[in-house]
Formats: sequence, structure tokens, C-alpha cells
Amino acid sequence: MKPIKPILIIIFFTGILFSCTGNTSSAGKTNVSDVKSVPDIKNNTDDENLSGTKGIFSYTVNGKHVVARNYVQHSNLFINEVTNDASGTIKIQVTCETSSVFNFQVANSGTTTITHYSPSLGNFADNKTRVASYMEGSTYKNYYGESVTVTITSIDTNRVSGTFSGTFKADADDGGATINITEGSFDLPFGKN
Repeated sequence: MKPIKPILIIIFFTGILFSCTGNTSSAGKTNVSDVKSVPDIKNNTDDENLSGTKGIFSYTVNGKHVVARNYVQHSNLFINEVTNDASGTIKIQVTCETSSVFNFQVANSGTTTITHYSPSLGNFADNKTRVASYMEGSTYKNYYGESVTVTITSIDTNRVSGTFSGTFKADADDGGATINITEGSFDLPFGKN
């Protein structure tokens, strides 16, 4: 048996190496020059094309402006409940990106002002009671509408839009401090998750 020459072994393995890496076919490979830029997921137009719900809820608290959406590609808003009942009352309960929860129960048209709201067993299930509450997600403190205005700007069978702002006061167990929430707005579909 003749010994294999080392040069033939080197040529054989070099050929295999080049055949694996030298394949210029684009099938199954990504060429860096072919990569397109990925669209920004915060682009509303892209999100609107992907979702039928398209809810948005925004507000400013302690100098921080929060915008929460429940679009397919940018979801930081959970719609717990948005209903329009037969008594003419809109109920809105949403959880925003920071686990903050807003709860409103207001008239389904015009402007509703809530003053000195405090939850009680007596008004818990009452559809006529006007409600404005906010639970701060980072501290889990509950704040209740001390002087809050909610305006319904648009309503149809599928959606409700409006604005809100005002002063919320913490529960006495949470220290009784007040906070101002400004630039509040919402555009939400009716429904429950």
C-alpha cells in the first residue's frame, strides 16, 4: 500500500474548506448589504395596520408624560374594561405600562367633574356614582378624585375618546398626599379583556 502524500491531504481539506465558505449562492444566506432597516415599533402607522383595537391612553404625572398603547407591535396598555351601559355611564378601567391603573365612571357625553370621591361599599356597584381613581404602579398607592374633570369628546358604537385632568388625593392609609395629573387623553375601543 502506498502512503498518501501530505500535500494531497492538505489540498483535499483546503478544497472542502473553500467549497463551504466560498459558496456565493444567496439561498439560505443573508448578505449584510441586503438587510433593510427595521421599522421603529413606535411608529403609529405600522401599528395601526396590524390591530383592530388600536387603543391609546396618555397622561402626565410628576413631570413624566406616559403614552400607553395596545397596538400589536407596541403593547404597554391593558384594557380591563371600557363599557357604555344603558344608564348613560361610561366605565373605563385601564392598566398602563408602569402597572398604574386608572378607573373612571362618568357620563357618556359632555364633561363630568368628580369632587371628593371616596370609595365605599354603598357606591361600589352604583352606576350613577361618578368615579375617578388612580393607583400608582410603582408604590401601589391609591389616589382618589379630589377635583377631576373628564370630557367625552367622541363616542360611537365601537369607541370612546376624551380628555381628563385634575387632582387626586391619596387614601389616608397612604399618607393623604395629592398629585396632579394633566394632559390626560384616551381613545379606546369598547370591550373587556
